[in-house]
Amino acid sequence: MTDSQRIIVTTVDIRGDYEVLGQVYVQVANRGEFSSHLQFLREQYASEIDDAIARGQIGQWSPMSNDDSGGQIDFEHAFYIATRELQKRAALMGADAVVGMRQDIDLDAEVSIYFFLQMYGTAVRFKG
Repeated sequence: MTDSQRIIVTTVDIRGDYEVLGQVYVQVANRGEFSSHLQFLREQYASEIDDAIARGQIGQWSPMSNDDSGGQIDFEHAFYIATRELQKRAALMGADAVVGMRQDIDLDAEVSIYFFLQMYGTAVRFKG
């Protein structure tokens, strides 16, 4: 496990004293100018994604209407990648956690296999 993988990412606050370091943000998409970046990151995280699938971390949930669509697989990989990128960016700041993580998902209204995912939160360092 890398140092950045040890960073907690949570949608809620964490009890205890911590120092706010700043905001962390990442965006990925499987269409348009961001799609090539997602493909690059997918290749970079290929072995981690395979391990996450084997451990059941990447499940079957998807906002896509067709479970057999390539979009579901893209989305599941993108969510995992975005979380890992959030951890890496927080690690660069010296953080121990990302609190208040939120995500915005925009689906293409015409073809639901395309999406734009933004993920953000507050990087914090525990005191003491």
